[in-house]
Amino acid sequence: MTPRKIFVEYVKGNYDKPFIVSPFLPHYPVIKSVLKKMDLQITNDFIIDEITLSKALNYIPMFMTDLPGLIFDWQVDESRSTKEYKISYINTELGEWIRKDYKNETQWTDEAGAPVKTEKDHFMVIAVCNEIEKKENKIREYFRNFREKVGEDGVIVIGHPHPSWLAYQINPQDIYIHWNDYKSAFLQSMDAIYKASIFIMNIAIEEGIDFMSDSSYGLEMTSPQLFKEMDLPYIKAFSDFAHNCNSLFWYHNCGLTRKMIMDGDFNKLGADVIETIAPPPAGDNDLAESRKYIDKNICTKGNIDLYLLRDGNVEDVKKAVINIVNSVKGYKHIISTADAVLTGTPPENFITFIDTANSEIEKI
Repeated sequence: MTPRKIFVEYVKGNYDKPFIVSPFLPHYPVIKSVLKKMDLQITNDFIIDEITLSKALNYIPMFMTDLPGLIFDWQVDESRSTKEYKISYINTELGEWIRKDYKNETQWTDEAGAPVKTEKDHFMVIAVCNEIEKKENKIREYFRNFREKVGEDGVIVIGHPHPSWLAYQINPQDIYIHWNDYKSAFLQSMDAIYKASIFIMNIAIEEGIDFMSDSSYGLEMTSPQLFKEMDLPYIKAFSDFAHNCNSLFWYHNCGLTRKMIMDGDFNKLGADVIETIAPPPAGDNDLAESRKYIDKNICTKGNIDLYLLRDGNVEDVKKAVINIVNSVKGYKHIISTADAVLTGTPPENFITFIDTANSEIEKI
């Protein structure tokens, strides 16, 4: 079987190995540093180069596409930009919508330029989403090219729509103000993002993208009740859509999720894969404990701590991987990282992570 087929069939429960290995490597400098350490060819193409790395180290690569940017295709206006700010715009039926970002990339902070600042901006979100069908050919070409490039050498997961984050068009710090003060407008904009995302997902499935997805905050940014009210209905709707199209659904949460798991909320998502069951300090999970509360039919993915992988030594990494393997015996689990491998992670640590995972699997 091809790497892609092995991954998909493993998630479905149709592959006889106890575990598979698949780190998350969206930061190209990590790939490049490991290739350099191993004296492998570097092309400066992140897909080609990760496939090269995966074959050398024996793991299945997982790639993630865009989705929010396919809805909100901001165009930079250099004539209005300054040394400090980048000015972007989208033309809508309601007029021009502007966003202003610091050029020093303060994404997701109080200073970030996410454009939803007022109640009126929610209706700009809706106006942009209403234009999605006009972008069908461009969206289809994007997914088709992605699939052709990855081929059978890896799996592809669609990017997270994250309706409660308005597809990243609102600063996290503003979400709860808008949820309380402009709830009707917020719900309308979330629903518009959901509908636009379903349109995109349908194209993605037709073009061979393997997993539909969504994500949400852990309890560092929400409450158990708010998760049930704000996030769960959309996540379940996305998973139902994927399954009705004979596709698979992937859920990501790299925060404080222990209580949500213990309360059974993660078994209500409809997910085929749940990542990352994050350990401290980013999360609060003990993998062995959390795995017992997650339905056995669900495949989990994770969960080596990113900071240990970056700042620890090879012995620390080996111990962490062995603990993962011992924690999930008897369950479907993809040995991976507790989110995207951090830039600056030593190649030796990453190589040790993969090698130890593969050697431990062979012992079972």
